[in-house]
Amino acid sequence: MSAENVEIVRSLYEAFAQHDAVTPYKYYAPDIEWDNSGGVEPVGGSTVYHGHDGVHAFFHDVLQAFREFEFRPLELTPIGGHVLVSVHEHAVGRTSGAVVERRHYALWTLHNGMVTRVRVYLNHAEAAKAVGLEE
Repeated sequence: MSAENVEIVRSLYEAFAQHDAVTPYKYYAPDIEWDNSGGVEPVGGSTVYHGHDGVHAFFHDVLQAFREFEFRPLELTPIGGHVLVSVHEHAVGRTSGAVVERRHYALWTLHNGMVTRVRVYLNHAEAAKAVGLEE
């Protein structure tokens, strides 16, 4: 299951890179929780989004704030029913033109091939601790 989870998450990042807004929803559970409260707040408003409508609202908010935005996975690590992804993030502010280059860590939780939760952190130690790993 771990290898399958990694491949699902990898395919989601590939869909993001191709601006495919349809494929990811085939893998998101209807009650998915997208949680940016771990310090990553690219836009104002809510830091926790619920369900397909919530994930859609998150990406809508991001695309309203940034004229360029991309996630590039650097490392995908399976941990039980989770996949911890080290991500390079690149964004350019829509109004300001400010460039954001940073790394964040996305902890994907999957159950029966469906993504039930994504929690995003700016700090690897916090992400690792969330799944019981110590640094």
